[in-house]
Amino acid sequence: MYKTELCTRQVCFIMFAYSAAGKLLMMPAMLSYYCGNDLVFPALFAFALQTAAVWAAAYFSSKTDKTLFALAKDAFGGAFSAALQWLFALFFCAAALLPMLEQKLFVQSIFYETIPSLVTFLPFFVFSVYAGSKGVRNSGRVADLAVPVFACCVAALAVMSAGECDLSWLLPVLKTPAPRIFRGVRSSLYNFADGAVMLMFAGRFACKKGDCAKITASYAAAGVGVMLFLALFYGIYSSLAPDRYFAVSQTALFFGPLSLVGRLDLLAVYGVEACMLFALVLYVQLAVACICGALSKEQTLGRNVRPAAAVSSLAINAVLLALVVAFNDAYLVVQEFYGRFLWAAFVAFSFALPLISPLLLKLAGRRAAKGGPA
Repeated sequence: MYKTELCTRQVCFIMFAYSAAGKLLMMPAMLSYYCGNDLVFPALFAFALQTAAVWAAAYFSSKTDKTLFALAKDAFGGAFSAALQWLFALFFCAAALLPMLEQKLFVQSIFYETIPSLVTFLPFFVFSVYAGSKGVRNSGRVADLAVPVFACCVAALAVMSAGECDLSWLLPVLKTPAPRIFRGVRSSLYNFADGAVMLMFAGRFACKKGDCAKITASYAAAGVGVMLFLALFYGIYSSLAPDRYFAVSQTALFFGPLSLVGRLDLLAVYGVEACMLFALVLYVQLAVACICGALSKEQTLGRNVRPAAAVSSLAINAVLLALVVAFNDAYLVVQEFYGRFLWAAFVAFSFALPLISPLLLKLAGRRAAKGGPA
């Protein structure tokens, strides 16, 4: 039976706001570096594939009231299911690490320019330990609050930026060599864990008729919004775009009234930043859920956090904190490692597995018919 940790509205909100937020920080500058004025096309390619993966995961959710791991247990046994949960936990930790390094740089560069970066970012881990142990239900409640803030803040930034945008900088289109386009796609894949996130929601909400289309449309809307932002960003900075990190804080810089009232745009940036942090904590929450599932421990009991969840959240955040400290001055090295090697993990967990997940329903049904594990 459904645990109803989420409702369809909350899933749609997460697929819209959380999926878009993290892609507005470093991805625009990176795609500008690899693809120049064609930066929209690698994003279009990645979003098209990820939208198909999100649809497949949503379809999977609509056909069963069990989680992915419960069906994996039915099809292949408990040992396979536990191993799969450990692998997903590692994947979500990897999906969180590079965005954490980006957030650390962002907080220090934009909000606290004169204070050492680690000091300003350490409070995030206190919040992450607490929120990470709270379960997926908590992420849905936060999404209800985060989405209107995110939408209003992004709209405000777009209005302040539009007057300085010259879309002719995007012409001519598709003159970038194909290898550089695909290099841009490969290097940006660490931003696309959305298919895996959607797969984790299966069995956690009641997916009714028509909900699959709503969820897919929400994610597609996020993709359209990000691509419009990419066009806006390059239309402002043109060939300078690769050097303009933290794009969400850069687009409104030339808005005329700011010269009189100061960086009023930072209020909107704060709102977007809050949504980015909630999206980042969602990875920790899902990793904790996977570990608790692999250990056959309850994550929450009513409103109370179970010890297994608290310990798991503390351990995950301790490891991530150690890695953030270790790579404090090596962001570009980590980004290069993700672009050269870890992209394959994102293809496997966030693209391939969601796309083939409906097949698991048939395998579990056949195994049950033959008297296999239930």
